[in-house]
Amino acid sequence: MSQLEILFDRSITASRVFEAFTKLEQTEPSLRRKDIADKLKVPEAALIDNQCGVRSIRLNDQFKEIIETLPSLGHIMSLTRNKAAVHERHGIYSNVKINGPMGLVITPDRKIDLRIILTRWAFGFAVAENTPRGDRYSLQFFDKAGVAIQKIFLQEDSNNQAYSDLISEFKNGEQDTALTFEASAEAPEYAPDTEVDSEQLRTDWKKMTDVHQFFGMLRRYKISREQAFRLTGAPYAEPISPNTLERVLNTASETQLPIMCFVGNHGNIQIHTGEIKNIKVMGPWLNVLDPEFNLHLLQPEITSAWLVRKPTEDGTVTSLEFYDQEGETVAQFFGVRQEGSPENPQWRELAESTQEKVVA
Repeated sequence: MSQLEILFDRSITASRVFEAFTKLEQTEPSLRRKDIADKLKVPEAALIDNQCGVRSIRLNDQFKEIIETLPSLGHIMSLTRNKAAVHERHGIYSNVKINGPMGLVITPDRKIDLRIILTRWAFGFAVAENTPRGDRYSLQFFDKAGVAIQKIFLQEDSNNQAYSDLISEFKNGEQDTALTFEASAEAPEYAPDTEVDSEQLRTDWKKMTDVHQFFGMLRRYKISREQAFRLTGAPYAEPISPNTLERVLNTASETQLPIMCFVGNHGNIQIHTGEIKNIKVMGPWLNVLDPEFNLHLLQPEITSAWLVRKPTEDGTVTSLEFYDQEGETVAQFFGVRQEGSPENPQWRELAESTQEKVVA
């Protein structure tokens, strides 16, 4: 046995979760693990912990130190997802900066670009799973409800010894006691529209000089992003059809227009910067399938979309933003620009063209 095989040689104790997983996997073998978790009404992390289709080792909660160790793995694939989007990016996890509860990873080539909220991280696992191409090794992190925050997958040229060393250093001393999950992540409470001064909100929006001031404005007014869009209205935020997304991605591909794509959850935001090439629709999924960047968007779950314009010292910054039925952000798209430089006019023209699809 290899060193990694020895590490994952953990006896599997049958449990109700394991038995239910095995039965469902036999009847519906094409289901993803996340879909199985939803059908069984258990957290995905419970499937991982109960060895459902994988071999797993619990890690301790030294997430800052674990993240700071990730550069030693070399070339990896980082996956971040929410209910309707999966964002996969290949690169070397480097240039890690963690300040208290916030983490920032921006590699010089921008291949790995993350905004991490460590206070939401609760469980970590080293995971091995059998695939037609052999064992696949990863690190998988979840929130208190057992919902995935980030997954790091080793590649053929990753440093397996560093991965083995990481497991040895951060392996949890308790591997068998049942984990306790919260029912769901904490949902923010927003002020009702009637309690928001819309005129003052519009004034504050107009006075923005940096896109990052938008987050402070949301906190001051205690409103969601879509509330801000709706209450502010044109010319700063206008609804568009979610169906325009496929055309936008295809146009960016055909014109070799570099874009920024943000996909996140409440514990991590992952960003792609650059061109996109191979756009494919497969069933309900709209996909970007490039060698170092994959994006999967579950189109039926995207129920609203907005064309957003924010004033800055460098001129207007335009974004296209897509949301699910609960008002959670699915994905955001921007043009690539350098701080201190105006927005790419080619991106602005493409974003503004979505007005042709305005929702009535």
